[in-house]
Amino acid sequence: MARNLAARTRALVVSLVALPTLAALPLLLSAAPAPLAATALPAAPPAPPDEPVAVFAGLEGDWVGTFVGFDAAGKELYRIAVKQSYRRIDANTQEVVLADTDASGKTIRGKGRNVATRRADGTLELRCIVDKENGDHVEHEGRLVKGPDGDEELIWFVERDGRSETFRERCLGSGKDARYEIDGMGRYGDSLVLMAGRYRRQ
Repeated sequence: MARNLAARTRALVVSLVALPTLAALPLLLSAAPAPLAATALPAAPPAPPDEPVAVFAGLEGDWVGTFVGFDAAGKELYRIAVKQSYRRIDANTQEVVLADTDASGKTIRGKGRNVATRRADGTLELRCIVDKENGDHVEHEGRLVKGPDGDEELIWFVERDGRSETFRERCLGSGKDARYEIDGMGRYGDSLVLMAGRYRRQ
């Protein structure tokens, strides 16, 4: 597993970037389907390692996988096929486009960005901003942490307007063998949702 976040263990996501709230689930059933081609971004050159955006370098490229939500007792609430495409656009920003497709074949699309800004003390301020076509807008703050195996990972969190979410994200491996993993918990009003996403690079 990667020991250098700038090289191999970046995660967003965001997805969290690709996460539906309980309130958004009915809209998953009514949105129009979108092909993968609609979510692909043109390739971008690698970020220099001294650029703040290099913290997200592990996410660069196209990903497909599944995102699942469970209630507090382990009952499955939803299962979504996810397509995401990440591209660096400048020294501080990485763009993402996504498509979430439910079991009936209905799709909700979205766009977002990961932003890394270097503070005066050299640490990074991390943000993830996502807007979906169903009107869902969410901004997460990020923090680098050391995972159980000693690898650097990302924690994304938000708490406002009846929405509380925390996600642990990591990228493992490299090239076509790379995996992007998300584990999280959200509270939406009185509902607690456990979430897990597993994606592979295309």
